Amino acid sequence: MRWAVLALVGCAAPLPPARTPEFATPEPPDLIDASTFTTRVASLRATLARSKVALDTTPVLAACGVHHGIDDCLRCELASRTDTSGVDPDIIDAVAIAFAHYPTAVLRAAHLDHVALCRRIAYDHAHDEPDPAGVAIYGDQRLMISLAVFSATAHEGHGDFSIEQVVHHELFHMLDRATQGAAVEDDHAWHALNPPRFAYRAPAPLTASRPTGFVNAYATTNELEDRASVYEYMMGQPEELCALARLDPIVAAKAKLVRSRVAAIVGDSRLPHCNRPPPKPAPVLHERPPSIVGKMR
Repeated sequence: MRWAVLALVGCAAPLPPARTPEFATPEPPDLIDASTFTTRVASLRATLARSKVALDTTPVLAACGVHHGIDDCLRCELASRTDTSGVDPDIIDAVAIAFAHYPTAVLRAAHLDHVALCRRIAYDHAHDEPDPAGVAIYGDQRLMISLAVFSATAHEGHGDFSIEQVVHHELFHMLDRATQGAAVEDDHAWHALNPPRFAYRAPAPLTASRPTGFVNAYATTNELEDRASVYEYMMGQPEELCALARLDPIVAAKAKLVRSRVAAIVGDSRLPHCNRPPPKPAPVLHERPPSIVGKMR
């Protein structure tokens, strides 16, 4: 019997190795909480839907061509809550407020069908320039906005602008192309306003001092960025544009030309005037469509 017992013990299955306890990776403490993120994105979706513009849900979007003076392909990964470290939730509402400023007719005139809220917009190849804060993709009738640029630590090196200005700037690109057609890149009336012997150069620095005749250094990239920069100041920093126009007659002339072109579409009453408070945008729609949960990955 003793041998039988030993045999049975020898045939026993080996004990499984002790398992190391698994611990969930803690979330960064500065993420937007789930309820707030869902609510803010739902409000942006509802505000866009009022003009039949869709908030993108495809996880990854790509586009190739010349954007901001750089000829390359770029990639947008849609933002999820886990991409909001250091991002103020009011940033998402600010995007909705910027779009709420425009009636449906304006967004239709711009041929805008899609808006992508991106974690980051990045070029395929390395460049000396920072990642774009926003991009207008004409062929896809899409406007991309980056959250990464507006995190607490990432805005350095991008210049002094708000996310609302990004919306106005990129939307103007679409309006400019829709209204100017083939002349959008060969605008003789615009070129005539520039200082003598001036030539655009791309990409232009974002942080250099403002050259005479331009609202900022970035506006010297090309005529498209020049006009869009004037418009973003008109809508996002009207008091600063007025101050520049009083000191710089070229900026004043450019602002007058931009205003004359967009007033017929946007409406003169929606364009800020010097010494007059800017108009209030339409209210942001704070409602939660049942399809919002899970839409943003």
